Parts: sequence; C-alpha cells; structure tokens
Amino acid sequence: MNPKLISVPLFAIGIADSAYLLYEHYILYTLPYCPANSCLPPDMPFPSFILPLLGIIWFLAGIFLIYIRNQKILLKLWQISGILGVIFLLTYSILIGYFCPYCYLAHATGLILVLLSFKMT
Repeated sequence: MNPKLISVPLFAIGIADSAYLLYEHYILYTLPYCPANSCLPPDMPFPSFILPLLGIIWFLAGIFLIYIRNQKILLKLWQISGILGVIFLLTYSILIGYFCPYCYLAHATGLILVLLSFKMT
C-alpha cells in the first residue's frame, strides 16, 4: 500500500485531534478525560495552550515537507522533533500519572506518520 495514501487521513486525524484538544481543553476547559490544567504544573514558563498549538503546527509542517517541498534537512528535523516530542510527552505523562486518550491519539498518529515518512523519502 502507498505510504502517501495512508498518511493523508493520519494527518487529518492529527490536526483534528490537536485542534480539538486546543479548543476543548485549553479554551473551554470542558474535556471530560482531560481535566483543565491537570497535566501541566501551574508554574509552567509558557501558557498551557502551547502544546496542542505546537501539535497543529507540527502536523501542518509535515504536510508541507512531505507533499509540497522536498527538503531533506527540514524533513529530518521534523522527524527528529516528532520522535523526541512523543518520547518526552509520553514519559512526562507516565511520570505524573496523567493518561489522556486524546493526547495519546496525537502521539500515536505522529509516531506513525514519522515512520511512514521514512518510507516516503
């Protein structure tokens, strides 16, 4: 099966999931599985909406790098940032005992997209 064909719905899922987390969790504070601000310490040096916003930007950058511009160096940076981001965020959530299915969906989608991008390039 064609990796580019598989990646299209995955990018859509990643963007939709990150946008949903941004809207529900950090703007409306109503997401039932993610109590508002429970996953981030109160003394964060940046606003809590930054993480899902970075997720949206990361997924959009992947679309740009894979389908529009064939920039090998930027694509490698995108892949490395995705792997390191997933490792960091999963480790952090396990250490603080925070288990969010929406966050984990974004992590899994991102990791699968990075693995598929290795096959596409």
